[in-house]
Amino acid sequence: MTDGHFELELIQWVRVGVLIMCFGGAAWLDHKTRRVSNEWWWAWAKPTLFLLCLELLVLEANWMIWLTASAAVAFASTALMGRPDFSDIMKGSVLDIIVTIWYFVSGVGLVMGAMEYGPVLFDYFDPNVYTDSTLESTTESALLWGQMVIMGLVLIFFEMAWRFRMLHGGADAKAMMLATLLLPSWNGAAFPLNSSGGEFSTAMPPALSLLMWAGLAFLVLPFVMLIRNASAGDLSPLSMSWHASRMPLSEIPLKHVWLLEEVVDKPDGTHGVTRRMRPVRGSRAETDVENVLKELAAEGLEKAWVTAKHPFLLFVFPAILPLVLFGDPIVWITGYF
Repeated sequence: MTDGHFELELIQWVRVGVLIMCFGGAAWLDHKTRRVSNEWWWAWAKPTLFLLCLELLVLEANWMIWLTASAAVAFASTALMGRPDFSDIMKGSVLDIIVTIWYFVSGVGLVMGAMEYGPVLFDYFDPNVYTDSTLESTTESALLWGQMVIMGLVLIFFEMAWRFRMLHGGADAKAMMLATLLLPSWNGAAFPLNSSGGEFSTAMPPALSLLMWAGLAFLVLPFVMLIRNASAGDLSPLSMSWHASRMPLSEIPLKHVWLLEEVVDKPDGTHGVTRRMRPVRGSRAETDVENVLKELAAEGLEKAWVTAKHPFLLFVFPAILPLVLFGDPIVWITGYF
């Protein structure tokens, strides 16, 4: 297996460029329309898979590694085209049959790779065993196979995160899965740029690091909201001003926001305005906005508290910068403690 350091470094920088263009456009679409179509992800999946194949070619990966990578790609593809349907297979659907064969062949490669490289990896990470130089000829291939397995595990993590509503939007999950395929590992990367050209350690794959940097960006949002509300004179109550803002009733239907106030029946039989810290799914404030706004206006309100529907991609896109500058946030943060 060849080293190909220059080629790998070039591939990684091209990947960063693709990531910036893809996520920049996706963030803009999500901000404007709150929707990123599958056609967008299909278009950017092409250069993503091309670069993955190019990396495997440079590293002279064998067929087991190729098929293990194929298994990860097959799993990711279900986010865009779904899974083969048994009834359609029985009806002779060519596409479902081809995809099923793809899954089977990729699975065979994954199992064969586990049988071939699993013991090598166990020995590699055992300091009491990995002393024999004869292991070196297969260790590099085993590590590359392990990277493809980790890539698949990260894809599964994002799938589960979406299903358990840790990632609320389908576009968010698809974006992170594309990032996983686009940056499967730190192998050959010339970043983080603050590593001074030396070796740097990592605790997480790049896609998980990107997710964490995006999550850390959320911590800045309350301060932005407080400054914004202070300038508008809406700091009271403080329990609302750190995460919400007051908006004229006439503008609410035109904006991508959740309404946090509505008129309800009180225990004493009167009507009154109630305010919530967070939106409640299925409430009248979500399903019957027009009538709720009329009721609020009847109570004499001109403005109501709302919280913006912040697209997650607006935080993921700028998170690319600290990813390139600082790399793994866990290693970078703990390095200062």
